[in-house]
Amino acid sequence: EPTNEPKATEHIKEMIEMTKSLITKEFAYESGGHVYFSVNSFKKYGKLSNKNLDELKSGTRIEVSNLKKNSMDFVLWKPSIEKDPGWDSPWGRGRPGWHLECSVMSERYLGKQFDIHGGGLDLIFPHHENEIAQSCCNNSTDEFANYWIHNGFVTIGKEKMSKSLGNIVTISSAVKKYSGQVVRFALLSAHYSQPLDWNDKLLESQRATIDKWYNLYDGSDGEVPLEITESLLDDLNTPRFIAKIHELYNSASKGNNQSKKTFNNACKLLGLFDIDKKHW
Repeated sequence: EPTNEPKATEHIKEMIEMTKSLITKEFAYESGGHVYFSVNSFKKYGKLSNKNLDELKSGTRIEVSNLKKNSMDFVLWKPSIEKDPGWDSPWGRGRPGWHLECSVMSERYLGKQFDIHGGGLDLIFPHHENEIAQSCCNNSTDEFANYWIHNGFVTIGKEKMSKSLGNIVTISSAVKKYSGQVVRFALLSAHYSQPLDWNDKLLESQRATIDKWYNLYDGSDGEVPLEITESLLDDLNTPRFIAKIHELYNSASKGNNQSKKTFNNACKLLGLFDIDKKHW
């Protein structure tokens, strides 16, 4: 489990403080009970998505409001009507924008700058772009996170999993039908940044491969040479690593004992061969 599992509602005070700070530093402004971040005040805006402001305007749904100085400006704080959650603030009763929540909590638990920030491809813009802007401006830092990891979507029938469509498969339900090794192998078969279509054909294929690989199971447990693992050091390229395991299997099938040992160790590194051949 994570060391900390913070809740946004527990950090409202810090969110108000960051908003006040951004206004004082002239990166944000109050307008009609709303507080907006001024994107023109941050010259690196768009760097993560590799787009300029004009491209971002034309390719994104933007909340149009005559309260904004610029249509791209995003909300830090907004008023709450009576039925909505709300907290007292210098700008009246309201609630924080969701970009602000992440900046405040990451700073609280990880610091002003940290190593790895993850999320789905759909969060690059505007969410992650906005996190960077407000955090760097408030903290006077050049970077927010050193590395960004954006995953592709797992789809079913080429459609993104969603609660509204009811096409969600959980890990707990998947392992009732297939071995955990098969589920893991299927998920790792595509690069994490690429889409993966979840279907029985994929899972049956992965199960057949593991069945075949178990013919060379010998229980080895040791280091895997760098020339085999180097693909994992290249943006966690699991498909290329799996291709290396196929090569090792072919070599081991021809009687190469060193290949067989390395093959077994590589499978274990991938999370396979977690039970012996008899139990499989």
